[in-house]
Amino acid sequence: MRQYQFGSFFVILLLMLLASGCVMPAPAQPQPGAVVQGSTAAPTEPAGTPMVATAGGVTASAATATPVSVGIVDVPTGTPTQTPLPPTHTATPLSTASDTPSPPGSPTGSPTSAPTAVPTGVSPSTPTPLPIPAPTKTPYPTGIFVANHRGFSNGSSYFVVGEVLNTGRVPVFGAKVIANFYDSAGKQVGAGQALASLAMTEPEVGNPFKLKIENLASAVSRYELTVTWEDVSLIEFRHLTVLDGAVGEAEVVGKIRNDQESPLTSIVVAVTFYDAAGVVVDTADIFLGGQTVAPGESLPFSIPLTSGERVYDHFWIEAQGNVNLF
Repeated sequence: MRQYQFGSFFVILLLMLLASGCVMPAPAQPQPGAVVQGSTAAPTEPAGTPMVATAGGVTASAATATPVSVGIVDVPTGTPTQTPLPPTHTATPLSTASDTPSPPGSPTGSPTSAPTAVPTGVSPSTPTPLPIPAPTKTPYPTGIFVANHRGFSNGSSYFVVGEVLNTGRVPVFGAKVIANFYDSAGKQVGAGQALASLAMTEPEVGNPFKLKIENLASAVSRYELTVTWEDVSLIEFRHLTVLDGAVGEAEVVGKIRNDQESPLTSIVVAVTFYDAAGVVVDTADIFLGGQTVAPGESLPFSIPLTSGERVYDHFWIEAQGNVNLF
């Protein structure tokens, strides 16, 4: 009877304690679940867990078997996971010359080779500069054409002077320069033509000409030149040797000699004036039609010059005549 009462008393006492909250039941174990991504709560590092630093943050070593709590969900034991941390942006300062001085003796920039010692009594070699090729003129095309020329006005007249050049292999004859003149609007205002001074234009030898038109000096803005010639001639031409020549105020005087084997007649003496660049600035000639020069004989000449100031650097005189067959 007493045992029953004691047991009943114990049961009643236990019920009273439970009712007052002094004894709590054991908590329930949570179920495994996925790691919550993007959590801002910093996980608690278990004691003795080695940590590995990576570029993306801090990652637990694969040997770790202790679960890491993230948020309210646990990671199952034995599953290594990466613990995300909130991203942190740290500005990296650019290095400057004054931030970190280079240690003494550190090479800077491109490496410099050490100079080679020169034995005593031997002069160091000096590199020989490569020769610079002399500038060459643009070769002329093959044919007959006006090599260089210039136009100028004198009073109401307009002149074009220049020289015809033959870049072929055989001489041509009767070279004629034809000019068309235009105003500033492109309208043709005149035309003219003139024979070259010498009847025969030899290869690589300039043949001067002068062309003149009247009363168009103020209207001419530009001109165009063309050349015509003959490939054959019934007359045989020869050059005469120019012994000397001098330019005066109104004439060019000098002496020529026939060094050919035949007498020469219908002689023409021409002078061409050039500037320092070799451009024709003026020409003049004279026809000695009544003169016949025997082989070895000399003949003086005088070429009249037109009025006006003439500025030139050098001049060239040449003479040509017909072979006299009778």
